[in-house]
Amino acid sequence: MKLNEMHRFLQLNLLKENFIEKIEVYRNEVVYINVKTEDIYFALDINEEKEIFLVFRNDSSWENICQHFNCKINYKTKIFSNDQLLVDFLTLGNEDDIAEIIRQIISQLLEYSRNEVYLLKNINNKLININQVVSSRYVNDIYLDMANSLKDKYLTLRDTLVAVKEQELSIARFGDGEIRCMVTTNGCGFQTHDWKLMQELREISRENTGLLVCFPSLLIEDKFWQNFWPIYWPKCKFYLQQNRIGDAMITRPEAFYFYGQEMVALWKAIWEGKKICFISGENSRFNANHQIFSNIKNSEYIFSKNKNAYEDIDNLLAKCLEKKHIDIFLIALGPTGTVLSARLHRQGVRALDIGHLNNSFDTVFLNKVTPEGIPY
Repeated sequence: MKLNEMHRFLQLNLLKENFIEKIEVYRNEVVYINVKTEDIYFALDINEEKEIFLVFRNDSSWENICQHFNCKINYKTKIFSNDQLLVDFLTLGNEDDIAEIIRQIISQLLEYSRNEVYLLKNINNKLININQVVSSRYVNDIYLDMANSLKDKYLTLRDTLVAVKEQELSIARFGDGEIRCMVTTNGCGFQTHDWKLMQELREISRENTGLLVCFPSLLIEDKFWQNFWPIYWPKCKFYLQQNRIGDAMITRPEAFYFYGQEMVALWKAIWEGKKICFISGENSRFNANHQIFSNIKNSEYIFSKNKNAYEDIDNLLAKCLEKKHIDIFLIALGPTGTVLSARLHRQGVRALDIGHLNNSFDTVFLNKVTPEGIPY
């Protein structure tokens, strides 16, 4: 479809939407669709090959989308090509019509403005950014409360892995996605809300049965977490009742930035000579053939769904329990991985929820993009 034809087609099918500011041709290269509300301003650029680029029109829109979907993307990012999405924070139905594809993408990007993380209503019912609401004193009080609440029971990155190795622990990690699934009905980028999942995560968060539950640290240097904790810490605190808590950043680039090769050695010591079963989404970012797993004895695989894997958890648990010969299950499956690790631990089976471990290694040592920047 030529640009002028696409321009007319998209104007006819989309311009009536009240959140679309304009649809125009730019330099005879792309048709751009400006999407603007009180809270967000971005564009979708579409070329003749029907490739779609997401382009942010201001910093706040870019920051808020990255925060909401837990994606670290560029100001301009190709998100659709060859009839496939190139990012994992959006989903599409089986649509061939370019206008409907664009409509679905826009709808999901606008969802962030309904999320309590970013927006509150003032007395005039006007939506305003949460950053304008949360005072610096409140933020400081949150940080102080986190420090006091976690004092003497929050393990360092190194101590977390030493405990896992020496005490042969299982771990269940909570990141921002698991926390959202636990305390909101918004789900996260690859898992829709599920009441049973919410309850399981809450039970795990309170658990004191030898399972090492890991939560993110304060990370005051990271803007993402600076915005996250003032909203979510009060809700997390209610459920955190463990005598000790591991650092969930053991699987993230921060661990390798802080400790370098020492962190690699600590991880590899855990599965040295062990029989391993890897569990991940069938087309996920996870790479079981990575060098960080080079010292395992042998490996097997169980694959699940890339999105909404919690629907498959009973089947996954049954498959795991059939493998009596496996020493450790290594799981990379989002919130479902957190729950599966806890369920296996209760069955006397060792499981480690390792998330984006191999991708985090690559980010630090091979100068590759952050885990969220890798499409699948």
